[in-house]
Amino acid sequence: MGEYTSLIDLLVALLRLFGLGESAIFPAIALLIVFFIVAVPVGIMAQSRRVVTGQAGIVGEKGLAITDVAPTGKVYVHSEYWNAEAAVDVAAGSRVRVVSVEGMVLTVEPL
Repeated sequence: MGEYTSLIDLLVALLRLFGLGESAIFPAIALLIVFFIVAVPVGIMAQSRRVVTGQAGIVGEKGLAITDVAPTGKVYVHSEYWNAEAAVDVAAGSRVRVVSVEGMVLTVEPL
């Protein structure tokens, strides 16, 4: 129980520092509770989102073959032009999906 009284004393001291009286304790506590009720779920959701940047973010993206990819060529993926390689020949203008990234070269497959 001593922890709670210490926290309340700290809150009262902060309120006095800002020129507020003890009548502002309950609204301040209510605002803190509401903040953490909103902030904690938002933080947890942010941690579980899919990666959208870097190499991990481009795997699985769809794009367009700019040149024939037989076995190497150029593709347009994620608003960027990339060097690409494919195990199967891909004709220019075909839709492709990124399978992996190695350095600055994408491995793609036709859709």
